[in-house]
Amino acid sequence: MLLSPGIAGAANQNDINQELQQGGIIHLPAGTYVLTDSIILQSNTILEGEPGTVITIPDHAGWPAWEPLISGNGVQNITIRNLEINANSNGNSETPHGAGYYNCIYMIDCDNVQVYNCTFHDGLGDGLRIKRSKNIEFYNNLVYRLGHEGFFGIESQYIECFNNRITTRTNSGLRIWNSANVRFHDNVIDAQLDAGGGDSGIQIEDSNGTVGNVEIYNNVLNRTWGKGVWLVAYDSGVSNTQEVLIHHNLFYETGQSYNIPSTGGIVNDGFKGTQIYNNVFDGVKNNAFRNQAEGQGTVIKDNVFTNTIQHAAISQTGTGYAIADLAGANLSVTNNSFYNNENGDVYQTSISNADFRDPETHQTSSGWTWTGSTWTCKSVKPMELGSIPLTTTIRLRLMAIIYSILYCKFLVVS
Repeated sequence: MLLSPGIAGAANQNDINQELQQGGIIHLPAGTYVLTDSIILQSNTILEGEPGTVITIPDHAGWPAWEPLISGNGVQNITIRNLEINANSNGNSETPHGAGYYNCIYMIDCDNVQVYNCTFHDGLGDGLRIKRSKNIEFYNNLVYRLGHEGFFGIESQYIECFNNRITTRTNSGLRIWNSANVRFHDNVIDAQLDAGGGDSGIQIEDSNGTVGNVEIYNNVLNRTWGKGVWLVAYDSGVSNTQEVLIHHNLFYETGQSYNIPSTGGIVNDGFKGTQIYNNVFDGVKNNAFRNQAEGQGTVIKDNVFTNTIQHAAISQTGTGYAIADLAGANLSVTNNSFYNNENGDVYQTSISNADFRDPETHQTSSGWTWTGSTWTCKSVKPMELGSIPLTTTIRLRLMAIIYSILYCKFLVVS
């Protein structure tokens, strides 16, 4: 079904909703669709656009909290693709960030969801927020200047987020809360480098003890404002052993913030059984791995830790070391490369079989190689770190961004 833009006011979403009731493919040609109420998804439908298709809201829209631009409740077999969603935060500046207003897409109790080749920007809430759902794919998307998460999965199962280009603002790039069977891979995440730049690139949160089978791999985390990856457990989550796998990621100069104390590469606040292997941590501020709570059973092996420096502004215990174990968890730290870390290699933990030579000059057990200007390995192709484009200057050039990520299917390393 083909719809045309240019219909004023409420007719935009009314016409779209009428066609969605019929099922099938709903194609929105190029043009700007100004919503005065939500688009309501139906089962077994594809909502798609083309280059130049923009969904937005008016200035001073006045919608209540938790009314998103696109809504799905209790539906299945949904695809959303090739749309630009401009949630118009500048025109609704009287409304706070991260308080449930104007999420781009919010879905509850939905199964078999794909969101891809979309651009999400200038919002006060999340890009895709999804709750109590399963079989979710979020990929090939461009995300910047949002008011909360790029992707936020809550109490959901079987999530895969990959090949996304995200610049954080207000909070995190990719986040799950009380979710399991999750793969975050082949994403490039950085931050808006100011006090509104958010916090972690990736946030994994457990408050009811259900987080499990989570894998974070092949990502480039570049100059995040807070943590590169934040593992946080509280309430019933502290009794769980989450056993998150974090491997083959590049953490480059993460932790740029002057106003967040616990910056770093990976910051652990309560997870146990984490395995961290075959990553590079280069130029990270505060700590490459900072263990602040729990952390029992953590294994750190075959990584590169180089050029760690102190926190940008906040003096604190253990800053400037590659690894700091503030919780006394007896971390297992073996076969890693340490070089030129400002205050030392480890704080309150021990290491074995370490390589103290410059990792740029020889092959390490990490599997990563320094090319002269960037790091590469078999599963993450070279990306010139000084030339990763700022998402705030990009409009409707998604495929160019995806090709710049140089996606390579993960090669299993035993």
